[in-house]
Amino acid sequence: MGDEQDRAYVEEQIRAHLGGDLRAAEGLLADDYLEEYPQSGEVIRGRANALAQAAANPSPPQLIGSARLTWCGDRLLAAEARAAYPDGTWWVIALYEVAGRTVARETAYFAAPIAPPAWRAAYVTPIPEADLVGDAGGHQAVDRELVDRYFAAMAANDYESLGRMRHHAFVSDIPQSGERYPSHEAQTTAERSHPGGPPAASGERLRGAEDAWTVGPSFGVLHVSGRGAHWGAEALLTYPSGERSHAITVLDFRDGLVVRERQYFCAPFEPAAWRAPWVERG
Repeated sequence: MGDEQDRAYVEEQIRAHLGGDLRAAEGLLADDYLEEYPQSGEVIRGRANALAQAAANPSPPQLIGSARLTWCGDRLLAAEARAAYPDGTWWVIALYEVAGRTVARETAYFAAPIAPPAWRAAYVTPIPEADLVGDAGGHQAVDRELVDRYFAAMAANDYESLGRMRHHAFVSDIPQSGERYPSHEAQTTAERSHPGGPPAASGERLRGAEDAWTVGPSFGVLHVSGRGAHWGAEALLTYPSGERSHAITVLDFRDGLVVRERQYFCAPFEPAAWRAPWVERG
């Protein structure tokens, strides 16, 4: 079975799983499957526990539209989807570590909707509806070293270096609020105007093709990969107010530069009581 057929199978099963089809998960998840919820510190070990907690969910989400699936290298699949919950529409961002036709690990984040803040209004435009799940294409792989430099510049608020690594067609999206920075200049001006100053990042890890560990100069340990046209990063942000939030960033590269950036901000939450029989606390 070829790699392309394996990928197509995994994509089909993940779409079905996100849509609530538990039968899709039965054949997709490895026996020693691990599911993580960093926002609540919960971990679910083993396919049996994962399936049991999914079946017991008293209010399973309903997928809205189609999920965006992005391969970051050969073994990491990032899913971005909107889902209807009893308390409203949330974004679900899941990073799946794939081996052949099975998923060995999933890291799931949940992003609440955000009302666009007034201070950003002068710098943003609405994200076109088609772009919420669409793919502009035309991407090319880049080396890990470039990705390291990009996130180091982000952590240092080094806007000049970021500008040199961004495509002339660069846009940065915040799907939770439907806002798009239409250019590097717009994003830079807005971030310099952030009330109270920008947050500090810690614990950043990058995801791509082949896992490796390295130490970054500005924000601690990085979980990085080899080569790819798409990369994902997870970080814990601390704002000047003391508020904390998990941040997930997905990058698309073209012509050796970042052409599109998508950012999600996911606040910590208390573990759901109904999941207690199947989870461990991290």
